[in-house]
Amino acid sequence: MKLFASKALPTSSPGSGIAFGCMGISAFYGTPMEDTKALELLKGVYDRGCRHFDTAEIYATKGYKPNEAILGEFFQTVPRDSFTVATKYMPSSGNPSVYEYEDVKAHLEASLKKLQMESVDLYYAHRVLSVEGGIKFVKAAKKLKEEGMIKEIGLSEVSGSWLKKICQEAGPVDAVQQEWSLLTRTLEADLVPACKELDVTIVAYSPLSRNLLAKKVESSALGEGDFRANLPRYAKEALEANNKIVDKIEELGKKHDASPAQIAISWIFHKAKEMGVSVIPIPGTTKIKNAESNMGSVKVELSDEECKELEALSALVKGERYQDNFMGNNMSIESQK
Repeated sequence: MKLFASKALPTSSPGSGIAFGCMGISAFYGTPMEDTKALELLKGVYDRGCRHFDTAEIYATKGYKPNEAILGEFFQTVPRDSFTVATKYMPSSGNPSVYEYEDVKAHLEASLKKLQMESVDLYYAHRVLSVEGGIKFVKAAKKLKEEGMIKEIGLSEVSGSWLKKICQEAGPVDAVQQEWSLLTRTLEADLVPACKELDVTIVAYSPLSRNLLAKKVESSALGEGDFRANLPRYAKEALEANNKIVDKIEELGKKHDASPAQIAISWIFHKAKEMGVSVIPIPGTTKIKNAESNMGSVKVELSDEECKELEALSALVKGERYQDNFMGNNMSIESQK
């Protein structure tokens, strides 16, 4: 994707290759940040060279300002041509007009109003519920691109076989956002080869497996409203096993004077290069020191042997990434054959 290579992730930047996932500012990880603190965080991330921001219309908590609106306020303080932003359309399975042009456009217009801009750089379907839905979305997005409302088209949570069918029927897609980390590697057998073939960039969300690869996590430390408390990998017995993985990553980190998070993100870059695809990890955080540390992962160079050692750890993970009922909603590669 020329857009991200040329503007959002300048090679001269210390944050080159790293974008910022904004979800945790406003939703799903407990009490949202105060607006002033969130704006300070976004400015700190921007000032340190990270210039692509990932948000979505559903990143919101009742009673608080939506994620898109906070970003919109921040974007008024910096030149429009100095950053890129992606947001996502969330389809409703019970809506008969789901993925139709009129519905997609209405959602996009609402997002643009909150973002306070005339166009968005990348627009995703947040969940692809069927091949037919994906085809409808891409066709709708192509029209919106012609109208100047979006610049690039994306899909999220889609298998390689579905991606090929969608692109064959509707046209090219620029990016696929998928969970990719040392602990979640199911996409490597199916989606990654398809993205290589179709020249599609992978935007890797949860590259730190919701903090499991950054530090030891105690379930008692999860605040009210933190959705991780219900995830299989955070169940007591699973968490005890998963915390041991961080110990092993930390040992390797000492050789590179790097944090476990930096090692984990560096592995993604190494793996993507090995498999011949472009990747943009989008780790999120509410602390500027963590964001700055994540950006430093681009300076960590792992050997092939070290990466093999790290990959062996993926076999030790306990628990699925989501609950069974959620994974059953076409959220697994196996369900999208």
